[in-house]
Amino acid sequence: MFYSENKGTYIFTKDSDQYLLDYSLDQIEGLLHPEHFFRISRGHLINISAIKNISIHSNSRLRIELFHYPSKDVIVSRERVQDFKTWLG
Repeated sequence: MFYSENKGTYIFTKDSDQYLLDYSLDQIEGLLHPEHFFRISRGHLINISAIKNISIHSNSRLRIELFHYPSKDVIVSRERVQDFKTWLG
């Protein structure tokens, strides 16, 4: 997963490591294969293989539970829910 926080962009790996990157999420999104990665919100880009569970959240949004990233809620923004469902197939 890639995410933005406190004016920085980070990668969170399947080994639970985090690294600060020199790229914005917009730049990273342009480099990734859209079949494998989806921008679920302004602050999160996720890999399809990292999704452990999807549940309904308030205001027509979805909550994503990721493998190896149990501590924070990752929410699909309301504007992206329909595209996210299409992406999942």
